Order: sequence, then C-alpha cells, then structure tokens
Amino acid sequence: MTVEDSLHELETASYFGVLRYPRSYTNLLYVFLTFPIGLTFFIYTWVCLPLFIGLSVFVIVLPILYLFLWTLPRLVLVIGYLTELFVGLPVPIKDDIPKEIVGSFFTKALNALKDKRIGKSLVYSMFLALPYGTFVFSIMTFLLSLSGALIAMPIVFAVQYTQSILPVDWIDWMIAHISLGGLIPIMIVAFLLGIGLFPVVLQISNKLAIFHARMLQNALVK
Repeated sequence: MTVEDSLHELETASYFGVLRYPRSYTNLLYVFLTFPIGLTFFIYTWVCLPLFIGLSVFVIVLPILYLFLWTLPRLVLVIGYLTELFVGLPVPIKDDIPKEIVGSFFTKALNALKDKRIGKSLVYSMFLALPYGTFVFSIMTFLLSLSGALIAMPIVFAVQYTQSILPVDWIDWMIAHISLGGLIPIMIVAFLLGIGLFPVVLQISNKLAIFHARMLQNALVK
C-alpha cells in the first residue's frame, strides 16, 4: 500500500471557500486532539520502552517487550481510523499491519522488528507526536482566541458602555480617553478583523490536520 499522493480537497480551497466545507470544522476539532494523542503516545513509549529494556536481562520480560513493540503500529492505526473519520484521508487496512505467525517466538519477534512500520511508529510515538501536538495546540488556541476576542469586542464594549456591569479595565480606559466617534470605528474594524481571521484559522487547521494525517499514513506503510 502506498500513501495517497493526490491533493486533499481542502488544500486547494479558496480563502473564504473553507467556510462551506464541513470537514474544515472537523479538522479544527481534530487538531486540538493531537495534543492529548501526542501526550498519550509520549507517556506510553517513554515509560514502557526504558522499563522493558532495563528488565530485558530477565528472559520473562522479553515477551512483554515484544508485545509493547507489537502494539505500536496498531495504536497508530487506531489514531489513523480517527484521522480518516475527521480528516478524510485513508489509512492502511488492518491486514496490512505486520503480524508474523510462523516460527518460534524469537523468530516471529525478529521478523516483526524488521518491519519498518514498527520503527516508524516508535519514532512517531517518542519524538514527533507530543512536540507536534503541543505546537498545534498552542498556535491554534492563540489564533482561535484572537479571532473570537476580536469578534466579541464590540459586544463586550456595548454592554460595558451601556450597562457598566463588566469589570473590563481596558474598555473603561478607552471610554475615558477616546470619544464615542472614535470608538465606534475601532469596534467595527476589530469585528471585521475577527471575521476575516477566522478563515485563516480554518486554512491553517486544515493544513496542520492533513500534515498530521499523512505523517500517520507514512508510519503505517512499508
């Protein structure tokens, strides 16, 4: 099986065109899931692998070490199914995941470890999943918060100006130092900037989600 090389439909979507694709919003949710996914893989690999390697002098631990390595591509495959659901990129079928059933235990273990998918899944789990998830979570949280804050600014300002019930210091300062004629254009510009920034958020989340999906694809093919 090879990784799909054709462009995803959202990679060629226009600036405002991303707003009409339902998958743009599932991608937005998906990129926020990359952080807990990455954290789970990081803890699983960095706790289990050193522990089992350290205890591998005891022969009884070797089957557990093999079982740990055997689970890695299958765990990545589970996330691959989630990726297929949210992002829409296919993943290798279950039968394509290595499963050696011929020979002794050590023969099967050796043959399994020769499969590149185990090594790539290990590299993804130990070194890529958490840093990528942290980066994506941070940048998307910032951009989404910025867009939401700009859109909400006129509403918050109107409530504070008319009711004075919200303890918003920066609005109180603006009301005290800027005339109403100057504040209204500022609020309008802030609102329009927030609206204009939201397609940017979707464009970025689409690209980050698709990149992560293809990273998983590559981890699951020979």
